[in-house]
Amino acid sequence: MNDGLGKEAEAKIWKWLDRPEDGYSLDRVYDQMSGFYGSKNICDFTCFKQPYMYYIESKATWSDRFDFNMITENQHNGLINKSKVDGCYGIVIILFASHQRAFIIDINEIKSLEDTGKKSININKIGEWGIKYKEIETIPNNRKTFLDYTGELEPVEWI
Repeated sequence: MNDGLGKEAEAKIWKWLDRPEDGYSLDRVYDQMSGFYGSKNICDFTCFKQPYMYYIESKATWSDRFDFNMITENQHNGLINKSKVDGCYGIVIILFASHQRAFIIDINEIKSLEDTGKKSININKIGEWGIKYKEIETIPNNRKTFLDYTGELEPVEWI
């Protein structure tokens, strides 16, 4: 994500969920140091929308595949632990930039896939695996890569 794709994906999430007038309380969790290694944060954002608390990690790829190793062990374990608290969700928002699509996947769904030996999610097969996910609604525009998100953030288990 050193080509700026990751930061652009985070900016789209911020633009989408920074809506206090709609009951969202969104905070950016800044890395203690720049770069992938060394950071101890479990997520990029925290978001409260009554009655739920979301811990959101943003990931982006130009590929058809999102490799689970893009989630650090600290992020993985931290999101799993937060999701054990009633009303809290650890989620990963994955932007597949070349497909102009983004998905919300609960960290527990990713763990279930890992437990079956899967090492990645392929956008072309995501519907075939029986996992719960939500595709983020987008606002149509004439840009080719990045779309603006719309809709509500809600627990993936309801989808």
